[in-house]
Amino acid sequence: MAAKLDTRAPPLRPTRAIRAILTMLAHSPFTTLSLLLPLLAYSASLVLGNGETPVCLSPGFRILLDEHTAGLPLPHDLKAAVKRTEMALKDHGHAYLSPTAGREFFSKRKDNSTEDLAACEHVLTALHLALDPNVLGGAKAIPSILSSAVAPAESRPELEAYRLSVPLDGPATISAKTALGLFRGLTTFEQLWYSVPISHPSEHGSSGTSYTVLSRPDSLAASQQLPLGSSGSQGPAKTSTLPPQMLDAMAMVKLNVFHWHITDSNSPHQKYSEDEVRMIVQYAGERGIDVVLEIDTPGHTAIVAESHPDLVACYERTPFNTYAHQPPAGQLRFADPRVADFVSGVFTASAGLSGSRYFSTGGDELNVACMMEDEPTTELLDRNGWTLDEALDDFTRKTHATLIGLGKTPLVWQEMVLDHGPMWSLSRDTIVDIWKDSRDARAVLDRGYKIVHAPADYFYLDCGQGGWIAKEGGGNSWCDPFKSWARMYSFNPYENVDEAQKELVIGGQASLWAEQTDETNFETVMWPRAAAVAELFWTGSSGGRFPRSSVEALPRMHDIRYRMVESGVRAVPLQPYWCALRPGACVEGK
Repeated sequence: MAAKLDTRAPPLRPTRAIRAILTMLAHSPFTTLSLLLPLLAYSASLVLGNGETPVCLSPGFRILLDEHTAGLPLPHDLKAAVKRTEMALKDHGHAYLSPTAGREFFSKRKDNSTEDLAACEHVLTALHLALDPNVLGGAKAIPSILSSAVAPAESRPELEAYRLSVPLDGPATISAKTALGLFRGLTTFEQLWYSVPISHPSEHGSSGTSYTVLSRPDSLAASQQLPLGSSGSQGPAKTSTLPPQMLDAMAMVKLNVFHWHITDSNSPHQKYSEDEVRMIVQYAGERGIDVVLEIDTPGHTAIVAESHPDLVACYERTPFNTYAHQPPAGQLRFADPRVADFVSGVFTASAGLSGSRYFSTGGDELNVACMMEDEPTTELLDRNGWTLDEALDDFTRKTHATLIGLGKTPLVWQEMVLDHGPMWSLSRDTIVDIWKDSRDARAVLDRGYKIVHAPADYFYLDCGQGGWIAKEGGGNSWCDPFKSWARMYSFNPYENVDEAQKELVIGGQASLWAEQTDETNFETVMWPRAAAVAELFWTGSSGGRFPRSSVEALPRMHDIRYRMVESGVRAVPLQPYWCALRPGACVEGK
């Protein structure tokens, strides 16, 4: 059978390096970067001004520090961010998504015909960055992006807020209270530009269009997380090759927390050194991302038996589905006081690898059969007069005390609150990840805990990949069906939440577990779906009523997808290219 060429698909885009060569060979004066404002900036909370007049970016465009802060040293990570933005704008190739690639905005005719195009009349020569001088006070240096990225969740909306303005004349400006806010503004500014084949008069003349973006994460988005279960991958390549490019893409859509499930029962030979973890934490922080490490206990800990076999119950016992949720079986003998000492030591050693205020201790999928058939555990329960839940409470009290003493706020999965009776060890500051079902959120909120929405029925990226436990004829994944970006975008964070409880909803997360994901496919599984979650929680209540309209958001999702592809991210298409060029043409009923 002969293969058929799909002429509906867009032409393959050259890589960045090849594209740079092509640009040098064909330095046409008709290739410029044009600001086409009818398409809103990604993740913008509020847009002011008509945004209908295009403006071109001058070949001599520069990003400058405002005179009010010019006397202070610029933090290294903000300097690097400015340089990355300038380079990205110079190396820009993203086309406006329309059949005429944006040329319609330069038409001299009322019917927007592109047969007769006008030159670009307005040219932007500079972008000024301005920090609020009242906030700086008598500071001797501007605090770094990283220092704000690890601030408490409650203060993040203010720290990430910015104002971006492209006025009728003069330079564009981004004003903020922090370097992190300026960084978020730079991200939006970069995403306002498109490559359009028109000419411009010169690099002189400084007029533009009335366009202002006021943006800050909604209060419920203080923690927009992207957890990655990197420890579950069985592939030959070490997964430490994954995070850097993933972190760049996260910053692109303003996801601000990387919840890293860094240990599990799997992958005993795929290790991260402390230096590698610190490098990833540093890289993330410079891009406004807080890295929250998770050492899952007491379940998912079979690997501990490799070095401390006396601390682990039912190690590799079969059949695994009797003693664990996935192979290999094995979990900590948490009734043994030596286990609490061991785990406290691990937490102490790990907590210092990230400057985050938060640290996850897991607590999901504890297998009761494993513990109740473990003779050392049942002897300790009898000796102390404990139930299994009481032993777990004592273990959690000791290990969480270690974290709190180190200045960390514990995070746990929902079972720690809902499945083990009263857990007096969980302080009211503990943050709870809701993962099993979105309907479980109310029960946790009723107990007074802060939550992060991560329900599998909306936000699990690996759902629909098929079951990975082998059986004849195969099987479905436990959380089928596949969760489309539109399904994720339809989530209502305040469904069945009382008004007084809304302040306890601090964020949301899209989760990717790595049983069937490694460096070969993680980008296609993740993007652009996780971008929908980013917009949902960044804009929050300021973005309108819930549930949001995925049809209204579709043009923005197309735009960010093609921007990701342009930057080298293997984000999957949402619709045929013909549809991406014609917003509204591929909508049911239209």
